Amino acid sequence: MGDRICLLWRVFLYNLQSLGEFVMYIAAFISNNFVVITLVCIALSIALMFLIRKGFGLQSLRYHHEVSDPLLACVGTLFAVLLGFMVANAMNRYDQARLNIEQEAGALGDIFRLAGGLKDGEKIERDCLAYADVVMNEGWADLEKRKMNEHAWNAYGQIWQDVLNYNPGTQRESNIHQSMLEGCTHLGDARRIRATQLNYQLPPILWAVVILGAIATAILAHFFGIHHTFWQIATNTLVTIVLCLNVFLLASFDDPFSGIIRLQPIPFQVARDSFQKVLDKRMK
Repeated sequence: MGDRICLLWRVFLYNLQSLGEFVMYIAAFISNNFVVITLVCIALSIALMFLIRKGFGLQSLRYHHEVSDPLLACVGTLFAVLLGFMVANAMNRYDQARLNIEQEAGALGDIFRLAGGLKDGEKIERDCLAYADVVMNEGWADLEKRKMNEHAWNAYGQIWQDVLNYNPGTQRESNIHQSMLEGCTHLGDARRIRATQLNYQLPPILWAVVILGAIATAILAHFFGIHHTFWQIATNTLVTIVLCLNVFLLASFDDPFSGIIRLQPIPFQVARDSFQKVLDKRMK
């Protein structure tokens, strides 16, 4: 009996882990397949409309408008308020991720510029250029898979190692070296925050609330009888599109590093281009 309970518990934990992995990518799935999902929802909405009109009759739907109208207003208002707060929170986290990327690239730029004031700082400058290259060419693609690139970690560690091993020869270099250590600390903090932000996501229960709320609102909108079938289809289609757009907005901002509106490594591109110009100019 005890072995059977242990087996059932392991199966439950495995299924729970699988559900967690699915939910982890649900935002990216909705964002990347928005058009298909919307078209499927529109088709189901039209089919449900004909089913309800046939089952209840147009006159019966009109007769019960006084009941369905306040129900739709209540459910729609509650869902709109909830969804509004969730979208606002997701947009805030999206902006925080964007600002953190800019701060990370800015800290990298500070280290590069400060290295130019050292007698033998070119090695550190090359390290900064290599870090920007690996983040853009390899690391950013891994963010969509919710993981940090190992080569980028190595490049970051190389910057720290070369800065720590540098021995200032003058008081001026000592002051610059101290500022570089602070820049390395800011770079590491921003990178660790970016790694943490990969695991920020809406809990499964909130996704269930959003999806069920959208379905309930869409279904209640079908219990209104319009004499012309064309205008009934058009009305229900508009309601479905608006609901899908709001869920798409939530999914897009919930995962800043994947989907259609995912963040781009533009700050690192700007930093890399400026690094390369400085090094090329020095070689001439």
